[in-house]
Amino acid sequence: MIEAIGTTQIRPPDAALPDLRLDKPAKTDQAPSFQDMLTNLLADVDKAQTQADASIQNLAAGKENTSIQDVVVRMEEADLAFRLMKEIRDKLVAAYKEIMSTQV
Repeated sequence: MIEAIGTTQIRPPDAALPDLRLDKPAKTDQAPSFQDMLTNLLADVDKAQTQADASIQNLAAGKENTSIQDVVVRMEEADLAFRLMKEIRDKLVAAYKEIMSTQV
């Protein structure tokens, strides 16, 4: 036969899935936000360009520990970082334009 359900067998909905409770704030330590990623990218590009400029100045001033190879490598790193940032910006602008042109 069918057994009666006791009150001890009934649990609130959030007891079965405690991680899916709506009143709990979301975990923020999992991954950086998109804004943080863009801010870090801009900081990295700025740092690479600053280092390239400093190495050019050191080479022009005749510093002993600066070689032309190091200067070229730093300039290429700065150029690559800038081009990456530019491509990301272009993709963001294209995505924004596509979203704005969609009809609701």
